[in-house]
Amino acid sequence: MEFGVRALTDVHDHSLAVSGWNQVYRQLSPGRFESVVLQVQAPEFLFFRESTNRRVAQTGDAPLGCASIALPLEQPITATFQGCRVDGYALMLLGDGEEFRFYTPESIDYLALSVPTAKMQALVSTVVGDEAVGLLDRSVLPILGKRGEQTSVELARFVQAYQCNPDVFANAVACKRFQDEILSALIDLFDRESFGKHDLTHATYAEIVRRSEKIIQDNPDGEQTILDLCVALRCSRRTLQTSFQRVANVSPVEYLRSVRLNGVRRLLRSTYHEELTVGDAAAQWGFTHLGYFAREYRSLFGELPSQTPRAH
Repeated sequence: MEFGVRALTDVHDHSLAVSGWNQVYRQLSPGRFESVVLQVQAPEFLFFRESTNRRVAQTGDAPLGCASIALPLEQPITATFQGCRVDGYALMLLGDGEEFRFYTPESIDYLALSVPTAKMQALVSTVVGDEAVGLLDRSVLPILGKRGEQTSVELARFVQAYQCNPDVFANAVACKRFQDEILSALIDLFDRESFGKHDLTHATYAEIVRRSEKIIQDNPDGEQTILDLCVALRCSRRTLQTSFQRVANVSPVEYLRSVRLNGVRRLLRSTYHEELTVGDAAAQWGFTHLGYFAREYRSLFGELPSQTPRAH
């Protein structure tokens, strides 16, 4: 997976810096242009986050063969995308090679990802429902209530954590988690309210948790993500979240993290220090930021990983 960050002071240079997109940016408001673009690329996955400080007219063509989704970060926007007004938080969508026109506000921070169209359709069908696939043909999907703000803030923090520790992109487990977390968070914003509410009983929530635990136990390598569980269980991220909160009183993210932390602890308890360092054990379970790992480990087990007794 390729990762890069660039700070730029020219709108034209910025438009050329975003790989995979055929586009032209034109600065509309006066003043020194400043921007930052972060990019992550992998097979069948294009991601960028960009921030600009001036009004810009963006025109061009979306990546070929892909469905693309964008979401404002940190704050709501007022803009025009594909001739539609964007007022607040909304998903902005483009199809395979679709020509686009985006008039941004004076300053904007947003992310966008592109994945193969068939993959996106399959994920939306599985996680949200067959009837939601048609939403991919729309240009703008307003986000109801506080969900847009909450998801925006969470994703901004998530991307920032990876940006502060770019070495994690050398780890296959961390790369998969990056892709799946962003994909699942965006897909979960598709408005299921349009298709009617589903009243799930507590027994159904418990069954979802039971099946999730079985999937995790059958794949004890720590690579499972929230998106993996949603696809396997054919349920939305919100349903998975509600199930774990009501049944186990933890979020699915916390549950998955505890599985990985316990996996590291088992490794430490069953190996000699000379044959496996703490860092190597953590990396085997997808922890690549040792400071974060040590804090989470201590929070769960009441001791630092270096204090855990090793094999004798």
